[in-house]
Amino acid sequence: MFGAATGAASLCLARPTLAMTPPTRLVAAVGQQALPFANAGRPVETWSYNGTVPGPLLRYSVGDRLEVEFENRLDEPTAVHWHGLRPPNAMDGAAQLTQAPVEPGRAMTYSFDLNDAGTYWYHTHFRGWNQQDRGLYGIIIVDEADPPKVDRDVLLVLDDWVLTPDGRLDTDFGSLHEWAHAGRLGSVATINNAVDAAIPLTAGERVRLRLANVANAQIFALIFSGHDPVVIAEDGNPVAPRALGDEPLMIGPGQRVDLIVDAVGAPGSSHAIGAYTLTDEIRLGRFIYGASSGGSGLAGTPVAPLPANARPVLDRANARRIPLAMEGGAMGRMRGAMMGGRMMGMQDLVTNGRVWAFNGVAGDMDVPLARLRRGETVVIDMVNDTAFPHAMHLHGMHFREIERNGTPVDGPWRDTALMASDDRLSIAFVAEAEGRWMLHCHMIEHQAGGMMTFVEIAEGPG
Repeated sequence: MFGAATGAASLCLARPTLAMTPPTRLVAAVGQQALPFANAGRPVETWSYNGTVPGPLLRYSVGDRLEVEFENRLDEPTAVHWHGLRPPNAMDGAAQLTQAPVEPGRAMTYSFDLNDAGTYWYHTHFRGWNQQDRGLYGIIIVDEADPPKVDRDVLLVLDDWVLTPDGRLDTDFGSLHEWAHAGRLGSVATINNAVDAAIPLTAGERVRLRLANVANAQIFALIFSGHDPVVIAEDGNPVAPRALGDEPLMIGPGQRVDLIVDAVGAPGSSHAIGAYTLTDEIRLGRFIYGASSGGSGLAGTPVAPLPANARPVLDRANARRIPLAMEGGAMGRMRGAMMGGRMMGMQDLVTNGRVWAFNGVAGDMDVPLARLRRGETVVIDMVNDTAFPHAMHLHGMHFREIERNGTPVDGPWRDTALMASDDRLSIAFVAEAEGRWMLHCHMIEHQAGGMMTFVEIAEGPG
């Protein structure tokens, strides 16, 4: 829980023991939760896991086994996806592709080993445009066997919310205008359910900040006034420590970033955390310093890299290349696309709730983007021929960005990549595990409106 009723903006997370984590019960249900920024702080209706938005923090150590007994008490089907983790295909939670959705009153056990340390999250993967924005999401932390030395480990969950004029949560979901434009963008942005969140610091300490963007469609470009955070992981994957300097920290829907922040401010001082979003320039929060100094003396010392997660070797010289053209949306050039096995014009597509397409196909999930051979290296050459940004997310595997707009890049391993309008981005990955793995835009309304496909991996020839 994030202590929403008190406006607490940070969650100090003690390192767990290395013992096996016992099975966890996760229940999706309708409930009431007080959100300080909505309904004058009175409880509002949410859909949540175990009664809180975000759902319970699931924390493990690398090598543990996740065991979650999931029960659906909603009035509609749902499923749980483990975003950024690499479970067996049957445990991925991508209904209807990898499992049937869990029907109301039914249950399912998710069980798999956790081989990757890092910051991840879980969320609904059925009618997400409706269910996720109501609150069906939570955070997963998998600790390294030898975590970095810090004074505190703090989780910051970024979200935005659509409010009605009288301050209630807007539950008018499914707007085709949102689907065809930038997605569902909130009127209020929060950290840990707090507006202008107050994040306490003690002068002289070193803090690990874990940022997760769980918004449906919003992009945050963060600016840390008076501080120079060091990036140590992106999408759970360790990177060579990189000081941000004057560079904004861009974090798109579904992405996570781990930072080391040395508290260099003076006791009693306050420092803004600014943000540019797709719609505004805001103060998202503040670092608030206590009256005295402290810390263990780590601040100012070099930041050591995290231990690497095991990743396959890319054979780029022999990689199979697959094109993926994105088109559609408002102000786009798409005039029609395939849906249900036949060509449709835009009017018919809109009638059927589809306004985007990959390679001329508007979200059909009966034929894969490609059939792959397990172990082969794959490069997907993506072209964003639309007027809007997209956050492309691959299930079950991590990829590296290798070329952007004609320039070679040496990107980190990640599971979600941001693309601006007219961007060309090539990603490379190894087809690691058998099964059907989704590739889709994580602007959830774009996914629902047609920006989804999958790759199918099997043994033997592709």
